[in-house]
Parts: sequence; structure tokens; C-alpha cells
Amino acid sequence: MTKLFAVLFRFCLFMPEILTIIKGGRIMKRIIVLLTLVSLLVPGMIFAAREKYKVVVVKNGGTIKGKVVSAEKIKDPVIPIKVKPKENPKETEIEKKTCGSTQQAMMYVLSPSNEVKNVLVIVEDVTEGMDVPKKDLNINNVGCRFEPLVGISYVKSNYIIKNSDPILHNTSLGKMLDGDARRSVYNLALPFKDQVIEKPNRVDGLIDVKCDAHYWMRSYIYSAKNPYVAVTDDKGNFEIKDLLPGKYKVRFWHEGFEEVVKDIEVKAGAATEADVTFKKAVTPAFITRINEAG
Repeated sequence: MTKLFAVLFRFCLFMPEILTIIKGGRIMKRIIVLLTLVSLLVPGMIFAAREKYKVVVVKNGGTIKGKVVSAEKIKDPVIPIKVKPKENPKETEIEKKTCGSTQQAMMYVLSPSNEVKNVLVIVEDVTEGMDVPKKDLNINNVGCRFEPLVGISYVKSNYIIKNSDPILHNTSLGKMLDGDARRSVYNLALPFKDQVIEKPNRVDGLIDVKCDAHYWMRSYIYSAKNPYVAVTDDKGNFEIKDLLPGKYKVRFWHEGFEEVVKDIEVKAGAATEADVTFKKAVTPAFITRINEAG
């Protein structure tokens, strides 16, 4: 709020000039100057109005835990691998050996009871709580796939990106927007085996990772400003601890299912169950890329 008042104070300082412009002068000149003033003031007002996450000590906090299942058994697709021929036939053979002729998509990793692995569970719009772990995220290009397939990173930590393969990969990170839109964060070439690049994480939200050299490669990261996010395990289980009491929206995201959002009330010192059943499968962007590759 302090920043918002500061921005409003700046607006008041400009008021005499604004009134002068309105009273006289050419119309075009008035429009240009007014638009300039608005362009300077509005972004600051929007920024100031956004609440920042506040780190506090959480005593006797609440927990959200549960299980994610699929309403039906879904077979995980097998991806056909097509390696582009290189000028040097030896390089082509190395790439074929490294990538193989097929790969499991690992998109629908379900237990015998249809419990879903690799679901991101995100508590939305948390304004205060515990600090984030002091932990970087390792992203490895290995066997022509990314590990981990689904991971969590924290803003102001680092991405540690490695190429464990004897072929060129590029690791392209982009913030996922509405539909299939994405805004590039990093696009890093790693031509050498065991090459490592470290980059700071400055962008929050859902991040997809792909390799432009290998159309089937993908992974997903949730870049968080707080610690209230989890990934389901082999049995579809998750647990998010140390939440302040209150009402929250919890988002359940998986690349192969329609997203689910639940309203959850957290009580002090208590665990709230939040089980979810995914009912509708969707086609993610990487499957579209595979189909387009033929």
C-alpha cells in the first residue's frame, strides 16, 4: 500500500501540468503528453496494488493432503522416435543409439488403482506463510528425455541444467500462457556431454521445458513464490503443510487431464482432505508436436 500512495502522490504532482494541457494547446500535443503521463503512472499503480508474499512464522498451521485418481484407466502412449539425418553419418548413428526408436511418453503414470503420478497441486493466492526452501532445481537431458518430468522450482533460486547425452540438446524454458501460448524464459544450447549451465529463476508460474532438436522431449516446472505446492507420488498422494488457517483455492494440474480447482478451508493444527478425480483427458501440446512430425 505504501507504494500505491507513492504513485498517487506522483500523480498529484503532475496535476497542474495536466490541467494546463487540458485548457490549451493543440489537440494532438495534448493527447501525446497525456498518453505519456498515463504510460508512466499506470504500470506503477498496478505493480503497487499487487500484494507481495510475506514470510512469517507459522505456528500450529494446517495441512492439505489427499489423493488424485483417474476416473478411468488410460494407456500411456508410445512415442515413435524419428532422428533427423546429420551430415556426418556417424553422428546420426550416435543420436539413434542415444534416443532409441521408441519411448514411453510417461504421460499417464497410473497405479493399478488408477492413482495418478506427477500432478501439480498448487495453493493459489497465498499472501503470507513460511519461507521457500533454499533449493535449486536440477534439469537433466538424459536418454533424450528430461528429468524430472514434473518438478518444483522457487523464484530467486537457480536452474541447474545438464546434458548427460553425447549429442546436442537445447533446453528451452517458457512460461505457459492461455491456450498454447508461451513466453520464452531461456533457450540454452548444450552441445557437449556433461555440460552444465546455471541460470537464475526470475519468472513464476507454470513453465514448460522442451528441446527444439527433439520434438518429443518435454517437462513441466511450477515456479513458486511460496512453499505451498506439491507433486503427487506413485500412489497419487500429496501433502502440503504449515498453512495459515483460512479459505484457499487449490489447483490440480496435469498435462493429460482437464484441470480441477477446489475450494478448501484450512483449520489450525488440522489436516484437511482434498481428494480429486480427473474425469476428462486432454491432448497436450507435445502430443500435437509428435503428430505433426509424422
